[in-house]
Amino acid sequence: MIVVVVDSDNIAGEADFPMLNLKRYGWEQFPDLDLEETALRCWRAEVIVSAAAPIDRTIIEKSFKLKLIVSAGENYNHIDLEAATERGIKVCNTPGLFPDNTETSRKLCRQVVSNINGFLKDEDINRIIQA
Repeated sequence: MIVVVVDSDNIAGEADFPMLNLKRYGWEQFPDLDLEETALRCWRAEVIVSAAAPIDRTIIEKSFKLKLIVSAGENYNHIDLEAATERGIKVCNTPGLFPDNTETSRKLCRQVVSNINGFLKDEDINRIIQA
């Protein structure tokens, strides 16, 4: 599994994510990508994590392995939910958590990983779209 964090600079403090419950996976973390770079970096990702960077139809269509989009924060208006629904991609967020301060960001990073681990076990954790 490949997880791509597209905008870790939007998470206050250090975006320090715990380990996933997988033996093998790739975790790529970028401070800030524009739309074109995001499409290039995410084309083989199964999970995209974004705090505020737009995840639009083009990115979703070019990411042929994509199964889950995690909004690192409560807001998810930067994600094209219609395109995700059409592709059967699940979308979740971290309700009540915002990436605006270091203490909250630590909780947010743990919740992002909990969302991904839940997805791997086919559990419903903070799902916005249930594909």
